[in-house]
Amino acid sequence: MLKRFVINNSIWRVITVSPDSEYLWDRTGNLTVATTDPKEHCIFVSEAIYGDFLLRVLIHEMTHVVLWEYKIIDKIHMYCLPEYRIPMEEEICNILADYGRMVYETAYMILGGKAIFTVPYELERLVA
Repeated sequence: MLKRFVINNSIWRVITVSPDSEYLWDRTGNLTVATTDPKEHCIFVSEAIYGDFLLRVLIHEMTHVVLWEYKIIDKIHMYCLPEYRIPMEEEICNILADYGRMVYETAYMILGGKAIFTVPYELERLVA
């Protein structure tokens, strides 16, 4: 598994940790399977997850990275009351993790060979 990646010219790390690691406690005080730390530029992922669930979790966490790197998080904070900010951020990440592949697969079906110019290479590989 790739341990480093770049988004918006920032280097981010992916670190696998034990399922009971302190790094897996989220902002709401819940133990989870992965967290993203924008200050450390790091995604922490439980070593206990794998397969399709791991892929879904990584897409979810990568969406957090995008929200922070491109300052979309600021828009969430501007448009949402404080008590809805974290739930909205989580909902956005879940939408991409749960439905992103379907969106890109459909775009690929609609565009056919032209999809290579529209669908990002990494996501296009998922539907090949």
